[in-house]
Amino acid sequence: MEEIAVVLAADDNYAQHGAVACASILANHKKNLPIHFYFFSDGISETKEAALAATVTQQQGCITFIPTGSLEIRAHTSGHVNRSAYLRLLIPKLVPRTVDRVIYLDTDLVVLDDIQELWDMDLAGKPVGAVPDLGILASSRMRRQKEETLGIPEGELYFNSGVMLLDVAAWRKEGYGQQVVACVEKGNFRHHDQDGLNKVFYRNWQALPLRWNVIPPVFTLPVKVLKKSRWRNLALEALERPAVFHWAGRYKPWEFQPKGRFNESYYTYLERTAFSGVSMPQPGRDMKGKSIARQQLRLKLAELWKKLF
Repeated sequence: MEEIAVVLAADDNYAQHGAVACASILANHKKNLPIHFYFFSDGISETKEAALAATVTQQQGCITFIPTGSLEIRAHTSGHVNRSAYLRLLIPKLVPRTVDRVIYLDTDLVVLDDIQELWDMDLAGKPVGAVPDLGILASSRMRRQKEETLGIPEGELYFNSGVMLLDVAAWRKEGYGQQVVACVEKGNFRHHDQDGLNKVFYRNWQALPLRWNVIPPVFTLPVKVLKKSRWRNLALEALERPAVFHWAGRYKPWEFQPKGRFNESYYTYLERTAFSGVSMPQPGRDMKGKSIARQQLRLKLAELWKKLF
């Protein structure tokens, strides 16, 4: 029987957040296909793996842990980007050979709609489907940087790698994962493997609706997005019915007490996991300059812009 294959990757510190992502997927899945999580365990403890398994199986999902702690990954990390992020490049090697299509998700997000809708999307013959990254596309400075380092000129799209629909069969056939790894190892990219993915798949990826990866430059509606009508209209449309709320960047929902639209959804789905009794919030190692009040102000301004536009 066909099943929806979802890949997530985490180390021990992010196991809880992966459980929240899984719980959100299962809570909003209404259609008929079963969901099978392939969880890349990069040193997750037995206790936390058991909690993850309980979270998934109690909500009628299936989970397979794939240990990755012994794998060598020669690529630089920084800040909130750790080696687990690079494991998505190894998906074709790590998932069973019978799996030829997967949804890859970062663990700092929640899914708010039925993931089968994403699963059923047409890739139009492309090896990867992803959502354009408005944080990059709306910034003239970042667009210049991407042209200089990746050769992607202004006017061309650039995607966020936190949500991807992959034709795994095509990845195996063409060795795309190895190509991105080689690209990242050679280049000291600002946005790590995301830059490598965009360089390798330049003009060879399918753009998915923005609602399937709503990142901070979408849900806070900064001036750089508002002043460009193309991106503003896409962002406003995505915010009408967000399907994935993704805390990409420095601000993570678990670092603060639940506070409105910024992070209440994280806490809602945390209650559906076997981690619901853990001590919260869990501030990160680098909290310098972070303020939940600042995020709340940005979201209030975004609500104002939505009404005005």
